[in-house]
Amino acid sequence: MISSKHVPLIAALILLVGGGVFLLDKADKQARDTTRKHHLQDIEDSLYFARSITGTYPPYNESTWCGFLNDPANSEARSGVEAALRAQNEQYKNEAKPFPTDPLATQDPSYDYFYWKRSPSTFELYAVLEEEKNAERNSLLCPGAPQQYFDYGIASFEREDKSSKIIDSVL
Repeated sequence: MISSKHVPLIAALILLVGGGVFLLDKADKQARDTTRKHHLQDIEDSLYFARSITGTYPPYNESTWCGFLNDPANSEARSGVEAALRAQNEQYKNEAKPFPTDPLATQDPSYDYFYWKRSPSTFELYAVLEEEKNAERNSLLCPGAPQQYFDYGIASFEREDKSSKIIDSVL
């Protein structure tokens, strides 16, 4: 039997363990969110690289396109993004390094990176976050894509002069 003088000690230990588990879970979520943001940055850099070579973003044969990058139905678009990523980014030149995938994609298919080529010269990338939820972005206007809300995004908007030369990028 537990002595009444040990109850405060046991209660303190339970609170300490519970708080520690909560903080570890929060740290894990924040780490996955940071990974997501770095992945989108890598993909963004590769898209700029692709456009500097081809004059447009992948998929090259379409003026607009949108979808989830790891959906097998979107393999053509992903192939274009991946080829640019492997050519542009030193880390990904090694074919053994996998294409950026959301850390929870194998557990929950709603965690996938969404790519929207809005025009030959603009794109957006979206991700679902775990800690900084805001649902400010969505795929509702993307024809044929599952409707989903996202918490983080990168948008490219580039201005060109009359000769189609990029004069600056505003993100």
